[in-house]
Amino acid sequence: MEKVEEMERAWKIKYPKRNICIMRDHNWAFSAWEISRITHEIDMGAKVLHVDFHDDYCDPNEKIEDIKTKEEALKVGEELEIFEFIKAGKETGTIKDVYMIGDYKMPPGDVIHSYTYNQFENEHRKNFFQAEDQSYILDLDLDFFNLHAYHNIEKNFDNNPFRYSSEYIRKQLEAFKQYDDEGIWDLITVCISPEHCGGFETAQEILDIFIDFFNLKDEDYIYW
Repeated sequence: MEKVEEMERAWKIKYPKRNICIMRDHNWAFSAWEISRITHEIDMGAKVLHVDFHDDYCDPNEKIEDIKTKEEALKVGEELEIFEFIKAGKETGTIKDVYMIGDYKMPPGDVIHSYTYNQFENEHRKNFFQAEDQSYILDLDLDFFNLHAYHNIEKNFDNNPFRYSSEYIRKQLEAFKQYDDEGIWDLITVCISPEHCGGFETAQEILDIFIDFFNLKDEDYIYW
């Protein structure tokens, strides 16, 4: 696998046997979801758990038409901003219910929001997993594990190398991995977001922890 600093904006891979997609930039999550629906790996009206330092919940600039082919999914995904992919997925109907974990000052009003994983586990996990006729998507941005400065955050863009400890990150990943081991996630999308992780070096460290913890091997992935 390329190092984070070598990845182009369109860099993205998939572990087909695990249904895990990893991408540099988050707009490609839309493409991953749409392609997975087209290939019947997930059903229409999926439920997504978005774990991210940002809510990424903005309306697309352009109306999103029905996506019928992989090529269309890639084209539209490329044109989206990194904060438009969730609502774009809702426009196509691929995404129905959105749950979020993140310390947002003003959480979106039409999602189920938790400030921490513990809050999700205690208050919302049961409702999230109760449907038997929906697909489940974990959408994780690795910037969730960066220690962001909440004031003057623009000064920390691509320049905040402080992250949570490896032990803490592994502990947070533990529950997500457990659900993966149990076969609950139909699809996992992971965004690296190096600029929001504080730079290439910190993003590489967090990515390496994720790859190791989920026991992902280089020879198992494909580009898409």
